[in-house]
Amino acid sequence: MARQTISDSALLDTALDLFRTHGAEGVSLSQLSQATGLEKASLYYRFPGGKEEIILATLASVGQWFENQLFPALRSPGPPRKRAAKAAEILRAFYQDGARSCVTDVLSLPGGSPQRHQALQTAMEAWIAAFAALARESGLPPAAARQAAEEAVIRIEGSLVLSRVLANPAPFHRTLKQLPDLLTTR
Repeated sequence: MARQTISDSALLDTALDLFRTHGAEGVSLSQLSQATGLEKASLYYRFPGGKEEIILATLASVGQWFENQLFPALRSPGPPRKRAAKAAEILRAFYQDGARSCVTDVLSLPGGSPQRHQALQTAMEAWIAAFAALARESGLPPAAARQAAEEAVIRIEGSLVLSRVLANPAPFHRTLKQLPDLLTTR
């Protein structure tokens, strides 16, 4: 068999798709091997910690995507409402119009490593902090801004689950449309 090569970025994108579809426990190294075209030995060479290390690398990759794509839109110049609307469009693309599960949802079930829990907590705190900064900038006091940010994340996450279960992206679309109202003063 010819040796297969795949970039780390492409490998982690493939792993993300698998985890979003099957969850952490539903994805085996055999599935990762088949989906990436790499032998298990090659996966272990790149990720000696096996599947858990791949999960952590996938979470880091998603976190980097948020740092590079979503958070700059929230910090960019312009009115906070327009920036919140821009963030909603970025999230719409990331979640493929509500068709893709949130990685936090599918990887946060009990049984994961403490490192996974810490990575998820760090990512969620960064997301809430970015939303809260925008809400403060729009005029909300710090405690209200934090609460608005948490509510926005709750609604986004919940709408993704509801959209998946109902096979209807309308709850996700509605939540994204309401995002500027959730995060900014009028």
